[in-house]
Amino acid sequence: MGRYEEIGARKGIRGTARKPLTHAAVGVASVLMAGNAIAQENQLPTIDVQADTNSGYQAPTNPGVGRIPTALRDTPQTINVVTKQLATEQGVRSMEDALRNVTGITFSAGEGGQQGDSPFIRGFTARGDIFRDGIRDPGWYTRDFFSVQSVEVYKGPSSFAFGRGSTGGAINNVSRVADGSTFGEATVTASTPAGVRTEFDVSGKASPNVDMRIQGLFTKTDVADRDNVWTKRWGVAPSAVFRVSDKTKVTASYLYQGEEGIPDYGVPYYPAPTYSVTTGLPTAAGYNGNGTAVTPVQVPRNTFLGFTSGPFADVIQTDTHIATIKVDHELNNNTTLTNATRYLVVNRFASPTAPRNLGLAGQLSGAATTPPAGYPTDQMTIGLQHWENITDNEMFTNQTDIISKFETGTLTHTLATGLELTQETRHQQRANLCYPATGGSTPAGAPICRTNLVNPTAPGFNSTFTGWGGSQDTYMTNVGAYVSDQIKLNRWFEVMGSARFDQLHTGYTDMTAVGANQQLGSNDGMFSWRLGAVFHPTENSSLYYATGVSFNPSSELGTLSNTTTSLAPEETKAQEIGAKVDVLQGKLSLTGAWFHIEKTNMRVPSDPTQTTLPQILDGVAVSQGFEFGAAGKLTDKWGLFLGYTIMDTELEKTTDLSQLGRQLPNAPPQSFTSWTTYEVTDKLTIGGGATYNSDTYGNAQNTVYVPSYWKVDLMAMYKIDSKSSLQLNIYNLTDELYYAQYYGSQAVPAPGRWASLSYRVRW
Repeated sequence: MGRYEEIGARKGIRGTARKPLTHAAVGVASVLMAGNAIAQENQLPTIDVQADTNSGYQAPTNPGVGRIPTALRDTPQTINVVTKQLATEQGVRSMEDALRNVTGITFSAGEGGQQGDSPFIRGFTARGDIFRDGIRDPGWYTRDFFSVQSVEVYKGPSSFAFGRGSTGGAINNVSRVADGSTFGEATVTASTPAGVRTEFDVSGKASPNVDMRIQGLFTKTDVADRDNVWTKRWGVAPSAVFRVSDKTKVTASYLYQGEEGIPDYGVPYYPAPTYSVTTGLPTAAGYNGNGTAVTPVQVPRNTFLGFTSGPFADVIQTDTHIATIKVDHELNNNTTLTNATRYLVVNRFASPTAPRNLGLAGQLSGAATTPPAGYPTDQMTIGLQHWENITDNEMFTNQTDIISKFETGTLTHTLATGLELTQETRHQQRANLCYPATGGSTPAGAPICRTNLVNPTAPGFNSTFTGWGGSQDTYMTNVGAYVSDQIKLNRWFEVMGSARFDQLHTGYTDMTAVGANQQLGSNDGMFSWRLGAVFHPTENSSLYYATGVSFNPSSELGTLSNTTTSLAPEETKAQEIGAKVDVLQGKLSLTGAWFHIEKTNMRVPSDPTQTTLPQILDGVAVSQGFEFGAAGKLTDKWGLFLGYTIMDTELEKTTDLSQLGRQLPNAPPQSFTSWTTYEVTDKLTIGGGATYNSDTYGNAQNTVYVPSYWKVDLMAMYKIDSKSSLQLNIYNLTDELYYAQYYGSQAVPAPGRWASLSYRVRW
């Protein structure tokens, strides 16, 4: 039996329990019938279906989330947008690549069996706050950019639009869908050290009332200076728009993305200092010998700590399906009803290796001794935690939005109301194949796996499949209703108020637990709100203030434990004061904002010495700072995109004194990004950019960190003729060693210097 047939056989043994998808189906049927009845009774105006195109680096006028119906300049919050042109010039391949242009965002390394995109925004995790076209996208996969028009980051209080979470903000990927334009585009890219990527995007009209579009992808690339790490992805994304009448259109879209590759868990940190959870005083000095935070181990960047061959070699495989039907119907000249129904399935198999438990030379079996201060790195050994994990995720969503613009006396209203119904299930199981030997014990009979840290050659052990552990099954339903009204008082002033209520029910069956802890459940009612005011000193500028609250329930990411299941949701209060202005005759957009985010009832241990006891809501975490940005053109030939964030974070209150007063992890105090291009001639454009992040802690105790870095990229594009071009990109020009993802146990080195050459043709 081959490797992947064997995987399939093992995946097939699991059992899953599904519940009928009833609530959302009823919702969409009701809305469609109502919409058809209205359409037959009324003579309505034509729906505007013009394409929402990007203009260089400046964001489109309107956001990609329908329930935020005001122009970006009039919306009282920071909204960063990575446009298609910026992504094309940089050769962006994934959502993570695109978000490297947004300051204040970092990415966690794989942990707890989770892979896929795991961003942090302003110091708070946002892995559950990723959306596609305004609909939650909870899947554990890496989101490729081949079918994405732009990526939007909504910072600050956004729960009225997105529901639970959005503590630091929310991320929305805007899909490329049929828009009536007729074109074809294909791109072939070759890259170093070895890689190829092909994409196509074809749009046209099947008939006067039917628009169609399709994108496709295949890519297979090695990661520069990371031995054995590669990624292969393929996908297709068709869409069609049917103009049922002058007042009604139906958009049907589908995204399939497959992926196979080697999961990269990077390298561990040097032995960190420790502090008492009850006194906050140091208890161990750590590798530096003086209690200071430690870095990732200094090994060659290409060091790969995993299994590269054999029946249990490291691998990750995902299949993602997202099918959507959206109905837009104009009820009258000023009111539009939109109903969107989506079914999402993400099936994932992963067999990663996490580096754990540094030891002394020769300690290749049994318990390991933590290396003392200054111990030679090239003599250290490392334990490997190797497992297999299957995750099947399904989500059914039905969202209805009604957007209306009307006047009451001298006031102009932009009113948005809506209803969201979701049902999500997730099944997960894990098998331990190999263990790092903490204290000499291994779970479920898995063998002990240790090797040399610097030269991790095959040490003579084999992984063993000992059977799947207990399953973990999640069943979640949510009903959310919202209302938002932005009122224009006169030409200078606008005010807005938004409110939303969500009722989230979670059932969690954890067969890895014992007794009553196997069956857990929660019901959370969450009332979130936002208030704001906008002042327009001139027609092309705005000053704003916004404040609001968001909630993080214990089951936000689909799991529960006996220590958190009875707790009310955490509450976060946020404030933002900012300015937006277009200068140089509208060619350049400038933004600036001060923000203050405070989680007021954070989950903390009731007794930090007893981790099995229930937690309490008695912590306070704060993130505050300033953010600045610019996007557009300085001249007709000179484009600019940049951002800079200063962030001050602190865990102000907690029962764990080893964390009290520390900075939040994944929250760089300073971050900077820039990209600029110049048209040297009508045919030649050159450009480049720089990215900076300051030293950033990887854990709440602030005992491990990744060092600051500068990264420089270059680009040159030559137009062969009016329809084709060549583009050369050089990444990490100075071959800087930095870490692309990190958390408390390990950090993943970013690629070294590499390059790509793309040929693009349009017809």
